Amino acid sequence: MKKYKSIFYSIHTLYRLATTSSDVKHFIVGICRIYRSVFKVDKITMVFKNMESYGFMKFCCEKHRQCVKKGGVAILNKREKEILRQERGIFLPNRFIYPFSFIDTFGMVYIKRKSPAFTDIEKQWFLSLSEEVSMGLKIFNLYREEKKILLNYIKILTRYLSQYTPVHTQSIIRLIRSVGKKLKLSELETKSLEYASLLHDVGEIQLPSVILKKEMPLTEEEFKVVMRHPRKGVELIKDLDILKPVVPIILHHHERYDGKGYPSRLKKEQIPLGSRILSVIDAFDAMFFGRPYKQRMDLESVENELKKQTGRQFDPKIVDAFLKILKRKNIRKYLQSFR
Repeated sequence: MKKYKSIFYSIHTLYRLATTSSDVKHFIVGICRIYRSVFKVDKITMVFKNMESYGFMKFCCEKHRQCVKKGGVAILNKREKEILRQERGIFLPNRFIYPFSFIDTFGMVYIKRKSPAFTDIEKQWFLSLSEEVSMGLKIFNLYREEKKILLNYIKILTRYLSQYTPVHTQSIIRLIRSVGKKLKLSELETKSLEYASLLHDVGEIQLPSVILKKEMPLTEEEFKVVMRHPRKGVELIKDLDILKPVVPIILHHHERYDGKGYPSRLKKEQIPLGSRILSVIDAFDAMFFGRPYKQRMDLESVENELKKQTGRQFDPKIVDAFLKILKRKNIRKYLQSFR
């Protein structure tokens, strides 16, 4: 019964790896752990066509040692080439080799243990698991392709928005990553913030261009129109699964810590953490880099304005963390290069 639980758990783990892994190495290491856990092997070798190039990637795990090789056919030994060519498995008492296939063959797995010899039941488990891994690899590849398409989608929207609002992508992303480390955000939270920073004003696409291009302060009626852009932005991205974590950040990035923001008049911790962070970074962007209707401010003036709005417009903890980042010599030098 324990073995069956191990198999079911491994399949669930495989699915989770395929849909959440951020890079190939993390995904492959996770798969190797599954094989090791289920079959108690001494050595695992996995080969597959490199999803990032036209070559191969080879991952070897033996005892406590791991190594990764990338390259052309030269990194494969004779047996590995044969398996990929013939698309059939080899089953010996102490080692199993099997190709990863899903429509076409794109890799293989080799496991070995000194003792005891593999049983017939373990052979069947190995075949079943390898078929699931094949499907998992395909899902992972498709997920990466979807991500590439999404990133291109974001780049196009960002380029379009930059016609109306200057987008200083590189500098803002750098600040977001620094804030993420300072506040101990997860990789997903930081990445969601990066996407949100690029897309938070995407709803402005549906606003009249005469307002977006205006260089004078907005009238009260014009500002009411602008206040609609968070909801309009959410409407544009809500159906993209990979952007689900970004939706609340964009929707509430104009809320204020004192509850006087929009669109929902949330206050303090009612506002999503990502929105509170983006609020500070977006304000910094507008003040430091300027807008068509607002002159650029020097770094000291920006810091003073952030302090002034602490507890009113901004979360005090986030402002405190952000100001500490701005005090760093490397960050100040980097920002001053834009002057």
